[in-house]
Amino acid sequence: MDLNVLIVGGGIHGTGLLHDLATRNVPGVHLVEKSLLSSGTSSKSTKLVHGGLRYLEHLNQWGLVHEALKERAILLRLLRDIVKPLPFVLPNFKGDKRPPWLIRMGLFFYDLLAGDGGLPSASTINKKNILSYAPYLNPEKVEKEMISAFQYYDAQMLDDVITRIVAEAAVKLGASYEENAKVTEVIPIQDGYKVTIVSKDSTKTLTTRTIVNASGAWCNANLLNWNIIPNITCLLNLGTHIVFNPEAVPNGDITKNSATLIQEPDGRIVFFIPWFGKWLYGTTESILVGEPSHVRYPEEDKAYLMHTAKETLNLHDAEKNISEIFCGVRCMPLHVKANIKNFNSTWNNEPFNSPFYVRQLDKNISGLSRETVLDEVLPGLITIYGGKYTTYRSISEKIGALLSRKLKLGSSTGTHLAENWFLSELMQEKPSLFSSSANLRQM
Repeated sequence: MDLNVLIVGGGIHGTGLLHDLATRNVPGVHLVEKSLLSSGTSSKSTKLVHGGLRYLEHLNQWGLVHEALKERAILLRLLRDIVKPLPFVLPNFKGDKRPPWLIRMGLFFYDLLAGDGGLPSASTINKKNILSYAPYLNPEKVEKEMISAFQYYDAQMLDDVITRIVAEAAVKLGASYEENAKVTEVIPIQDGYKVTIVSKDSTKTLTTRTIVNASGAWCNANLLNWNIIPNITCLLNLGTHIVFNPEAVPNGDITKNSATLIQEPDGRIVFFIPWFGKWLYGTTESILVGEPSHVRYPEEDKAYLMHTAKETLNLHDAEKNISEIFCGVRCMPLHVKANIKNFNSTWNNEPFNSPFYVRQLDKNISGLSRETVLDEVLPGLITIYGGKYTTYRSISEKIGALLSRKLKLGSSTGTHLAENWFLSELMQEKPSLFSSSANLRQM
């Protein structure tokens, strides 16, 4: 066999697994990305490393929150300045779906689950002082409608920077990757698979013992292109974000002000975040129907965010101060077995019109679990569905352990050790890695 593991997809889960396997000293590990590393959802997140405070409303997601808070602490330790603490103010207005007592209880359990995570505990904020923390809030709404306010801590990140650093650290440990290349054919053979990889300059065929399909929104499309019927149906969740120039908050200080989490009347939550020199606002939760490449933000999503901003925020020339708008597409598994036995040849060319991508949902998307689902559709071919960016390292560790046992190769993971990240070396050799790319967010 040419390879032990072929990873398809260069987002955070694909590069995270590449890094994990490299730290285990597993030989013959290679990643293929059809565009550029982090050009998909991994450059278009809300830029938060967080446990998911709102997930505490669902008892079945408490385990995910605990895992994410543990990972938050690890990433804060390993990636200083790339992942950094972020204070949040949480105002509570008349008519909000979640009353103050429920918010306070949620923050108590959030701190409890975080344990000694290195961040301050939640506290109450006096109504008179909240504008000093969040000068972008509408002062009239604060005065007339605010009942209470709290402060708590999470963290924020440069998501695309982390993805690329993880891949380069893996290369230093002996793994490899290639961009602008696509796996066009997967054929089962004895003890593995024969695959065809097509790039601009070449077509090559190689063999691999295992394949990990880590392609996010394209996961089921890949399987269908390879003539494999998926076991899991999924939904494509489109999240729109608006980035504002600093001038949108004339009396603000991006280096010192808190972020905020706003409860909307429809139950949704939006964030307004000081993010590395600008203000980041989002996200929406709509269903994408069709191809997730080069998605333009829906006008209704922008209108929703701008309306919300007008209601709760006090932004100066909001429309004129928009720096960029970007969309991320999250793959959300529906935990529903497809139970389709016969392959339809039209799915090769139109995978996003297949029954494996759900186009409508009879419940609120925010209620869906963010847990990662792993499915071994064929022996040695594993697909990763869903997941949170924050928990990528622990998920990669689980898959890395699974593959190590299956292959009878490698040792324990080393992704929690600073020496396996090579930050000082990479900063000297490739300083451009450490700057977030607006171009990636628009791909």
